[in-house]
Amino acid sequence: MNMKKKYLLLVFALLVSMTFFSCMPDGYLMPENNTEVSFDEDFNEEFNDSVTSSDEGINGFDALMVIVLTLGLAAIIVWFFITMVPIKLWFNAMLSGLKISWLYLIKMRWQNIPQAKIINLMVTAKNANVSLDVPQLMKYYLAKVDLEVVVATMIRARAANIKDVNFEDMAQLYLKKVDVGAIVHAFINAQNAQIETSIPELAEFYLAGGNVGDLVKAKNIADNSGHKEELDLPKLKQHYLAGGNLKKTIEAYISARKAGLKEFTFKDVCDIDLANLDVTEAIKSAISPIVVETDGVRGIARDGVELTMKVKVTLRAQIKNIIGGVSSDTVLARVNEALATQIGLAGSHTEILQNPYLLADKVESSPTINESSAFEVLSVDVSDIKIGNDVGASIKVARAKAQVEYAKAELILAEEKVQKAMAGAFLDGNISVQEYTDIKNKQADTLMRQSLAGVDETGHHLKNQTTVNNPDTSADGSPATDDPKE
Repeated sequence: MNMKKKYLLLVFALLVSMTFFSCMPDGYLMPENNTEVSFDEDFNEEFNDSVTSSDEGINGFDALMVIVLTLGLAAIIVWFFITMVPIKLWFNAMLSGLKISWLYLIKMRWQNIPQAKIINLMVTAKNANVSLDVPQLMKYYLAKVDLEVVVATMIRARAANIKDVNFEDMAQLYLKKVDVGAIVHAFINAQNAQIETSIPELAEFYLAGGNVGDLVKAKNIADNSGHKEELDLPKLKQHYLAGGNLKKTIEAYISARKAGLKEFTFKDVCDIDLANLDVTEAIKSAISPIVVETDGVRGIARDGVELTMKVKVTLRAQIKNIIGGVSSDTVLARVNEALATQIGLAGSHTEILQNPYLLADKVESSPTINESSAFEVLSVDVSDIKIGNDVGASIKVARAKAQVEYAKAELILAEEKVQKAMAGAFLDGNISVQEYTDIKNKQADTLMRQSLAGVDETGHHLKNQTTVNNPDTSADGSPATDDPKE
């Protein structure tokens, strides 16, 4: 209570007290000192004397004071009434058919409740055929409820022919931090879509952190797709509150059902979405298989010929294995391994060239390709084959060269041993200087003859070697002619 009201009450109390005491006869409240009052013998006499003295006292100034105080009290009462009761608002309410007690208006003013706001809300609600109670409005205004929002929600619900909505419930939901406008809007959409739900159920979902508008829209899509029983409201609420994308999940499930994929349930699709995978792309790859071409895979057949092959792999997602299963990249790596293995198992490269699709079928039927995989290999098709080097022949040539080099090394070692033996014999005196010179001359003579004959040390003819000392002979040892025609 503010100071102004306290002062008004104090003045009002003083005026009433003064008026009361001014009207009392002299000595009525307190007898004079040293006077004994006998109620047994002198009661009638004292009463008559008192009345006589009172009648004598109400003259002149006392009568004027009574009139003034009475008029002042009346003025205060009229001022209090005009201040506390808005006559114009009250009269407008009466014209609108509302009967509002003056006591409620005084109480509103006393509690600092805007009278105009309450009356205008009641008039608006009455015109919309919504009945409101003044004590409830006052109660929830003091509870910090936005009455305009609640009343507007009530009017909207009544316009949508929703009868089980009352002001008390809406105000309580508002106090619980519920967006009553969004709740009623979602409930109206649910009724129009013939979705079985209630305002308390939607409010509970809202308080749990859900978007009631998205929930009703998702349920409407599910019902219109023909999956009303499987996609019921509790499942949708559970997936939404778990952090899933409700709209994409429902659309993916409907697309899979339309494509004839029936080996999984709505829970499987929800699990994919909750695993942070793109459920739309996963279902799309399950409906429409993807085709991926591998890089060139090199392999060597048993005949030593190198082949480079490319294959096109058709993959289809397996919904039940997509969580935790190996990816498409791993599947392609397995295809490359199987392809290289099958090339190596071929008897010759001509077998592969004659029937490349037989090799592709063997790769496709490899048991390790689809093991624990999120993708199923539908087909493997050869797209390109290139013949490389004859690795076997190259290896043989390299091996022969290595053997020749090894023989030369052995020859050098043997000659070294001979030289050491000759040196030892010469030092030991087993051979003379003349004998050693004869041996060297014979070796030189032998080398010259071999060169003239075109043979090497082993007696084999040297090819593509012409005789240097005899220009009249050709490379094959036959006499050379000057005629170019011959």
